[in-house]
Amino acid sequence: MKHKKRYYILIPLLLLIILGIILFSNEKVVESVRKQTAQIMKTEFIPNQNRAIESCEVFTQKDSIYEDFRNSFRFQFQTIGVATFSDSSRLIVISEPPPYFDIDTIKSILLKFSHAVETRNHQIGYDGFVTDILISMVNATDENVQNIIKKLSEVLYMSDYKPVSITLPVAHERVYFSEENLDYQITLYEFNEWFLNNHEPFIQLHDTNTVYTVSSIFENKNSGVFFSQMPGFVAWALPKKTDIAEHIADIRQFTLDADLILGALADTSMLVIIGREREAPLHELPPLYVETILLLASITEKELSQSLDINDFLAGKMKNGRDWCPTYLSKELEHTEFGNLMTLTDILLKDWSESGTIQEYNFKYPHPKYYPFKKPLFRMLGLNELVYNWNTANAMYAIDLPAATIYTLNRTGSLPVSYFNSQERAQSIGRQYERQAYNYFAKLGNTDLVRVVQYTALYQLFIDNEITYSGEIDNASPKNKPYLLLTPTKNLLNHFKDLKDEEITFVCDSSSKRMFSLFQKDKVMEQIRDNEVKYNYKYSEQEIARIMEQVKKDNTESLSKDFKNVRSLLQNLSEEQFNKVAKQLAYPRGERINNQETYQTYLKAKKLNSLMHSLGKNNLDLLGLDLNTVKNFFVNHLASSSAKYLKTPSVIVTYNDMRTTGGHNLSSKISRVNSLQNYKRDDGGARYTEKPTAKNETPVSGERKPVTNSNPSQTAKPKTTATASATPASKPTAQQNIRPRTEVVSGGERGHRGF
Repeated sequence: MKHKKRYYILIPLLLLIILGIILFSNEKVVESVRKQTAQIMKTEFIPNQNRAIESCEVFTQKDSIYEDFRNSFRFQFQTIGVATFSDSSRLIVISEPPPYFDIDTIKSILLKFSHAVETRNHQIGYDGFVTDILISMVNATDENVQNIIKKLSEVLYMSDYKPVSITLPVAHERVYFSEENLDYQITLYEFNEWFLNNHEPFIQLHDTNTVYTVSSIFENKNSGVFFSQMPGFVAWALPKKTDIAEHIADIRQFTLDADLILGALADTSMLVIIGREREAPLHELPPLYVETILLLASITEKELSQSLDINDFLAGKMKNGRDWCPTYLSKELEHTEFGNLMTLTDILLKDWSESGTIQEYNFKYPHPKYYPFKKPLFRMLGLNELVYNWNTANAMYAIDLPAATIYTLNRTGSLPVSYFNSQERAQSIGRQYERQAYNYFAKLGNTDLVRVVQYTALYQLFIDNEITYSGEIDNASPKNKPYLLLTPTKNLLNHFKDLKDEEITFVCDSSSKRMFSLFQKDKVMEQIRDNEVKYNYKYSEQEIARIMEQVKKDNTESLSKDFKNVRSLLQNLSEEQFNKVAKQLAYPRGERINNQETYQTYLKAKKLNSLMHSLGKNNLDLLGLDLNTVKNFFVNHLASSSAKYLKTPSVIVTYNDMRTTGGHNLSSKISRVNSLQNYKRDDGGARYTEKPTAKNETPVSGERKPVTNSNPSQTAKPKTTATASATPASKPTAQQNIRPRTEVVSGGERGHRGF
């Protein structure tokens, strides 16, 4: 009987084991049961993770998917990309995570998933890069991915508002030149009419029944992001004299829902920033980076700078014919997105002003359809040196009224342009060239130039309204960069000081022959031919040969004289004076010329710089020095200097360059005016229609007649007109020149209110 009982017990157990084996051998059945259970329990279903990543499609395709992504987005582009494979494996690409992002956070977000994390550096410029994160997952559902994207957005952008991802491989490449108008010129008068006099109504998405106006926001001190009741504007309201850390969640919403910053209004306690409700897709006008906006709020300096220091003592043409120079950024901008953007757009200013004839190493930026001048500007003007600058002079206007301060951007398409004769003499080469260039760049629709304007506007608005950020900023400014070239500079000066007469003769003779054969010979022949025509005289071969020899001899003697003067100067310096001259040459920004002693040091350094230009820096190999070695020394010593996920290029290597330099001068100063009606706007070459005086009306300057009217009921992507160049045939009335806002910013419907 006992044996029978055992059998009765064992048989059911065996049946259960067999049934279990059958069930567990059928993965689909098990997964189906688990999925149904998750639905009943209203929990997230996570598929079976018992697979090796090496056996999944993501493992074999991740490299090509990532390469395709970066080919489509060669320059900075912050996003989350997702690739889905037929075996349900996934690739998630986090491009350019912010410096506050901890990569270990991924482990906690993907705790229940089998995954692998790796980083890739994407090179920008000679030695700059951005770091991307690649996450390979063995098995995930669409719901899993949506939840992961939401959690990643929260830690990446400090908000899970509208978590966004793009599908990989990419369907749309980055847009560098928009077909739509991005150059708005909205007057202070119009902002006053739209927002203060006409009380443009706003709502918030979570409560569409409550209506706000800018005036009521001021009065009630409402903070947050607001949408105009009729689509068109997004307003970001925050208290003045506040720490933006208290309003971080609003940043991502504003940058997603507004694609352009148009201006702002402020009273004694509140700042309301007005943006255009998003019309452009994200691959055309990507959201501004949260970390960059925090950075701008943290800056207390009233001036920011960026430059390509091509005229530095040991910068210039290497033996291989290419030029190199250090990059300069204000310490706040080193290894930041904005710093990278400023360097990039500086290159664009220089390259496009020269009709695309200058090329930079690893900056393969798309070329525009046309250029600002008929010929390269430097060659057209025939100058020895030319400086190209972006600046903020009249980039934003403001007026302080009793009820509010109004701010509007002069043009949203680009910053103003300056062209100078030289760095030492900041004298304009001609206002007509600057106006022509400003008009060209602003109308070009270049999305990077537009981005610089938006960041600059925020910087100025934050400073003007005392908006700050006290949180931690990953300041990665390289402390060894400023005087890094001091040692090679001293070595070369000592070499100059110890040169013997016969060595000077050899160097000057060899250098003169090289320079003559490279370009002087052609210039001399051109002058000879001009003289033959001018004086109706034919030079013999012997006369031409004699002229050529005399030119070479004069060059050699002049250079030799300069060399000996410099040698004498260096030999007569005390050790202290020698070190000061070396420091001035190695890092000209290091000390301001504010007394007689520093001025004398500057004059000595100037003589040495003059000698270097006369010699030709590509001829330094005659003294046993190639600037390529100096460039490598500079780059190698800065190789380990970067932010957590970003390194701005420490040098620029250029092909076909001349004696040119460029830069940004960003000032927090805003051009304030005393009247809404007669302030002079810098149109950058655009023609304005002066508003005539109507009865009982004061003249208003800067108003323009619109070319087209936007249809408020349109549902397609709206086209807007922000400027007009044609002068109307008849005199317009006063009201025709104060444009209704729908003629400037479309009231047409947006999908999902701005996104």
